[in-house]
Amino acid sequence: MNRRAAWITGTFILVILIGAGGWLAYDKLLRHDIPVYASDIDQFKYGSIGNDEANGLPYLIWRVLPTVFADHLPGPGGYASVGFLWEPGRDHSEAPIGFSHARVGFERMAINCAFCHVTEARLDANEQPKYYIGGASNTVNVLAYQQFLTACARDPRFNADVLLPAIEREVPLSFVDRLLYRFLIIPATRKALLQQGDQFAWADKRPTWGPGRIDPFNPVKFGMLKLSDDGTIGNSKMQVVWGLDARNAIRANAPLHWDGLNTSVHEVVVSSALGDGANAKGIDWNTTNRIEHILRTMQPPPSPIKTDAALVQRGQVVFAANCAECHAKDGARTLTAVPLAELGTDPHRDAMWTTQARDTYNNYREGYDWGFKSFQKMDGYVAETLEALWLRGPYLHNASVPTVADLLEPAEQRPRSYLRESTTIDQDRLGFVTGSCDPAHPPKQGFCYDTTQPGNANGGHLYGMTLTAEDKRALLEYLKTL
Repeated sequence: MNRRAAWITGTFILVILIGAGGWLAYDKLLRHDIPVYASDIDQFKYGSIGNDEANGLPYLIWRVLPTVFADHLPGPGGYASVGFLWEPGRDHSEAPIGFSHARVGFERMAINCAFCHVTEARLDANEQPKYYIGGASNTVNVLAYQQFLTACARDPRFNADVLLPAIEREVPLSFVDRLLYRFLIIPATRKALLQQGDQFAWADKRPTWGPGRIDPFNPVKFGMLKLSDDGTIGNSKMQVVWGLDARNAIRANAPLHWDGLNTSVHEVVVSSALGDGANAKGIDWNTTNRIEHILRTMQPPPSPIKTDAALVQRGQVVFAANCAECHAKDGARTLTAVPLAELGTDPHRDAMWTTQARDTYNNYREGYDWGFKSFQKMDGYVAETLEALWLRGPYLHNASVPTVADLLEPAEQRPRSYLRESTTIDQDRLGFVTGSCDPAHPPKQGFCYDTTQPGNANGGHLYGMTLTAEDKRALLEYLKTL
């Protein structure tokens, strides 16, 4: 019996038990109210991607989990401890950036595109941070959030006797609502979260993701596509998603994702929604088309870093001679896949996407003929354009190199580990401010990135390492302007 059938069956039981109140409960479960925002940016930040019913967590339960189960969070501050972002003036009882708050039967919270694609940054640690829509998330710890939900569901305190009083300390409930939550919503939510935890059990066998990183396709392979666990590691940093039309202006059908596994913006939008729990019943194609339009047209933010004009001019010459072939908009290899044999960076993300996954996704017809035909398998990683490079640290596809200055050095001189915690831009070295850490003794706050773990290697991409110190400094100054 699926979740919706279970809810309806439970409601009919309530009908028998409480008569007219049961019909009121059934009426509640039929109500739908999915907000559509006038602003494209608000739609991106808070709009639904069609996963509210299939994968949405009951709002009132979601709201009290950090209070009831604070001991299962990685630190203080509630959901902020897993990197969720609230805009200034927005109460933490409201949806953070990256969540849709909708009513589908009852109020639910479901993730959307902004969950992985908003960067928090500031030029000075004393400044109020800004949120850059369409950038790669550098704070959200997806796996820690998933593990928190699983830990809550496995905790014996996840029951109506504990959760209902916590909810009512926040929001008064009617008699019918209390019955619905006690006998239907709380038990069904716990069951669903336990099942979700089982579906993510494979992640416990891999290196943890940490903030700003995700293994986006193994969950799809093992869950939606029902492929067996092949032991691969797809850990990679989240990507920027602005100006996707500009990519196609540079190269027709430009490859998307780190390994170029698809060439269609439309298919990437739809498949990403499916990967986040949407289904044929939940997807609103007008909204999906709007999201696609937003991603195609949203522009990257200009660099606010002050630079030395003379050094920038010299650095532009160094860039043209050493980097432009792969990273300039008119580069011969820009937006093509550079083979791993040449590139030398960590191969795990490339190995994760298999020909079997490609073929299975192109033939995916679950509940609907999605019309996928653009999934492909390439060798290596895509040479990206570098707009807003100042906002895109750490670097390489797996976030293994904290700054551009580090990337210009031989691999053995790059940090073997670094502390990922700050959202302050390192205006000197270009990236985010980092600290040192020992993976054997991880700090209480922040994430200690360990490059010795599988999937985390920081080697490869050795271009530019033989430049003189003066040329490296000039190149870095130019890159700050992009």
